[in-house]
Parts: sequence; structure tokens; C-alpha cells
Amino acid sequence: MLDFFRDGGPFMYPLGIWSILVLGFFIERAWTFARLRSEEELAAAANDVTERIDSGASFDQLNEYCTEMAKLEGEVFASGIERFEHLTREERTTEEMRAEMNGTVERAALSYLVRYLSIIQFVSSSAILLGLLGTVSGMIRAFEGIAEKGLGEPTIVAAGISEALITTATGLVIAVPALAVYTYFATRADAKGIQFEAYGHGFVDALLRRWRASQAAA
Repeated sequence: MLDFFRDGGPFMYPLGIWSILVLGFFIERAWTFARLRSEEELAAAANDVTERIDSGASFDQLNEYCTEMAKLEGEVFASGIERFEHLTREERTTEEMRAEMNGTVERAALSYLVRYLSIIQFVSSSAILLGLLGTVSGMIRAFEGIAEKGLGEPTIVAAGISEALITTATGLVIAVPALAVYTYFATRADAKGIQFEAYGHGFVDALLRRWRASQAAA
């Protein structure tokens, strides 16, 4: 294995780092998605938050509860509460606040679900390019050997061609699984985001009910 790595030339080092990145972020995303709440658990968590909002819990109490809740719901609801606190200090209509808050929770949910996927996508694209750079480097070595020694030294030519083929193959071996990982989790993120949307909007409605009540009482 070490001989194979060395024969691939200098571009094998960044390709090695790329492979570690893909593996690391694949494990992180797999762990994150495995811990996502089921729809029944999501409904229960969202209902619990809205009940706390309706009962008059302070923003500090809500933030503390969101921290305890953690995962997708805790992070998104905490972001929503933070944005809502800012909006209540601005001159906004109810519909403007609803549109702003719905966008906030949707973006926060998507950000949580697709986190690190852009890095995996970058690796899947750049691994092929690194492999091609290694191919070009290997072919340059091969032709330099031919120019210097002629065709009488086949080992020099073989070394360059070997470098070219190894980096190309390594780049493809990294890129194809990385693209599969990206596609799989991007599809799951879209599905989970759609599932979460209704509960996020219900959370926004609860905040707006409370705000309207406080405005009417003022």
C-alpha cells in the first residue's frame, strides 16, 4: 500500500487528505441523521415548545429549553427565537413578521441538514481534477524521460505512466463515493426539511399569537 502511495507521486498526498475528509464528514452526517427525531417525536417536541410559548415562558426559558432539546428542533427554534426578539423591536406588520420568521426557520433547518455537504461536493469534484493533475504530471515525467534517455530506458517511461494511472484511479475512487454520499444526504435533507416545515410554521404562529396578545394588552 505504501509503495502504491509513493508510486502515485506528490498528488497522492492531497488525495489522501481528501479521502479522510470524505470519510470524516460521512460519519458526521450519518451520525446526525441517525439521531434525527421521528415524525411522532418531532410533533411532540414542537407541541411542547408551542405550549411553553402559549403559557408565557420567557425567551430565556425558551432558549434554555431549546438548548436541552438540541438536535434539529432545538437549533432551529433557538434561531427563530433570536430572530423574533429582533423583529419585535422593529416596526413590522404581522404578515411581514410571519414571512420573515417562516424564512428564518426554513433556512435554519436547511442549514442544519446540509451542513458540511458543500465540502463533500467540493471533494467529489476536486478529487477528479487532482487525479487529472497527477496524470499530467506523470505523463510529463514519462516524456521527459524519453527526451533524456530515449526509448532505451523503459523503466523511466513506465514510472511516469504508472504515476499517471495511479492518481487518476485514486481520484475516481474518492470522487465516486463522495458524490454518492453527497447525493444521498442532500436527498434526505430535502425530505426532512419538507417534513419539518409545517412544525416550523406552527412554532412561528405561536410566537405571533403571543406577540399580538401582548400588543393588544399594551
